[in-house]
Amino acid sequence: MASMFPDPRRIVTGHSPDGKAIVVADSTIPCVPILGKANFAVLYETHRFPESNDEWVDPTKSRTTDLSNDQGVVLRVVDFAPNTETMFHRTESLDFGILHSGEITCHLDDGVRVDMKAGDVCVQRGTIHGWTNYSDKPARVFFVLTAAHPVNIDGDLLKKTGYSQEEVQSGGVLN
Repeated sequence: MASMFPDPRRIVTGHSPDGKAIVVADSTIPCVPILGKANFAVLYETHRFPESNDEWVDPTKSRTTDLSNDQGVVLRVVDFAPNTETMFHRTESLDFGILHSGEITCHLDDGVRVDMKAGDVCVQRGTIHGWTNYSDKPARVFFVLTAAHPVNIDGDLLKKTGYSQEEVQSGGVLN
């Protein structure tokens, strides 16, 4: 799928050996097609919480193997093509979707439809949902996915569903 927006620029700060604040990375991160319906760019990922800021190791050099991870945080940009929809899915995470540009609709499995405009934020708390871009223009959403336990309803764990990990891997190098 062709690029819908410029690749996002990621600026990361850190520390010099004497403790002064410095920029350790400043570059664009390629937004690449996933499942033919959206382009992904993983801007950052951690695998523990709290994370250590002592040492700089660029997490985009490793492949992101799922939409979320059970130990940390994933920061991802998703560009949705015009007139397209995603599959219904659930992650085992607490997600913050911040619509940056365009319009997007969040669908829930109870039939609820929530239309979003630029600047709106959707907080997904382990729910099954899907995204539809009904417009003729692309939409860009920034997602912050944080580790969370699966939802427990009377002993029934609502685990991730609706996608395979192989379909959503992105960035870094293939393992």
